[in-house]
Formats: sequence, structure tokens, C-alpha cells
Amino acid sequence: MGYEKKILVCENSIEGIFSAVYDGWHWENKGISVKIAAEEPEYPELFADRVDITSDSEKAVKVARTVRRKLGEQVYEAVCYAAVSIHPDKGTAVFYLLRKALGGKRCDRHVLEALADPAVSLVSSLRIKVWHEIHRFYGFVRFRQMAGGILASVIRPENDILEFLGIHFSNRFPNENWMIYDEGREKILVHEKEGECCVYVQKVLNKNAGGFLEEPDEYEEMWRAFCSCIAIKERTDLKLQKQFVPLKFRSNMLEFYE
Repeated sequence: MGYEKKILVCENSIEGIFSAVYDGWHWENKGISVKIAAEEPEYPELFADRVDITSDSEKAVKVARTVRRKLGEQVYEAVCYAAVSIHPDKGTAVFYLLRKALGGKRCDRHVLEALADPAVSLVSSLRIKVWHEIHRFYGFVRFRQMAGGILASVIRPENDILEFLGIHFSNRFPNENWMIYDEGREKILVHEKEGECCVYVQKVLNKNAGGFLEEPDEYEEMWRAFCSCIAIKERTDLKLQKQFVPLKFRSNMLEFYE
């Protein structure tokens, strides 16, 4: 007798989760409960059958295309943002939100309004958190000059948002060769002058290695001087400052270098 619950273990990425959604749909249609784990479960779950899911770009594209066509860009953005969050239940929440919206031949384009549903509530919450982090990094990313004229930035985001930074910085610096390195996940977003962005994974960069980042130049010193000059010592409010620029963002921001 088979188990009545399947735990689908997939790659921790949008493609991995969408691949698991595609495969999980068939199990759910057979009346079998589905849980999607984007990371290796810490402990095996009793009375559940584990299924390892291989990331499949064709399956992921089919899921993405269906969501965009039937539910619209707002829902698609929400599930993508949720899929890159660090929440351990994100995969299952994305799956059951889509089941609620599309299961039984439904097509509920207003599914995000059903906040009483736990899956919808979690996806909506994760969407907001990831959106806020993306927009903070629009302002907090600091580029420095590398040998060869390449602009480089090192960040450590909480969520896996690297790919979502590409469009913004491509529009800002279309005629520059630049890269943004997520040192926590060892991923690099690379932009070639007048070209497209590409992401390379499992790349280790040493910030202190010779030639990776040059010594501060005159523009960096001018920026520090500017930040220092506009500050009014008598009105310094460290608590308020931490609200606008949390400590976790400062290790790679030029203004806070010692």
C-alpha cells in the first residue's frame, strides 16, 4: 500500500520549485497530499514518501507560462518572489496557492485576495518581504572599480534576489561591464557592455585578493566626504539610521568602511 503523502525534494530555485509543482500536480489529482521541500529535510517525515525532483526547464517554463496566461503578472510575480525567499515552507505554499487558483479547471485571477487561506497568506507575506529587500538593494548596492575597468559589487542578501537586480542595474549602467557577487550563495550576476545579464553559480571570489578590488579611488573618497559633510552631528539619531540602513547591509557599503 502506497503512502498518502509525498514530499517532493527539489532544488532551491524558481526552476526547481516550478518543476516540483508540475510533478506534484499529478499526485494531488490522485488524492495524495503533497509537500515541496526546497532544501534537504532535517528529519524524515513519518508516513510520507520522499520523491527527489530533478530541475527541468521545460516543466518549469510550462508552469510559468500557465500562471502568466491564466492568473496574470501579479500572481506570477508573487509566486516568483515567494520562491526565492528563505522560508522553509515556501514551496508548499506556492503549490497550494496555485492549486487554489487553478485546480478543478478554475482560473481565479484574484487568488491573492483570499488571505484567509494559509498558503495565500504566506505567499503574500513573502512577496512583500522579498520586494522590500530587492528595492533596498537598488539603493544599497555600491560598485567599486576592478582592474580592467570592470565595476564590481559584493552583497549578502537574506533572500536569493540576485537575478531580480539585473534589469534595474542593466538600465542604469547599460554601457558598463559590471558584476554583483552574492557572497553568501557564491553566485555572480555578470553584465557585459550593451549585452544581457548572466548568473554563474558556485563561484568563490576573495574580496581581498589582488586585482579583485582596487584601492579606494578619488571618487570613493569624494563620496565618503560628501556623506560626512551632509551629516549634522547634533541631529544624529542612530536608532532612526538603523531603520533606514540596517546593520546587515553595511558591511559592503562604502560609507561605513573603516
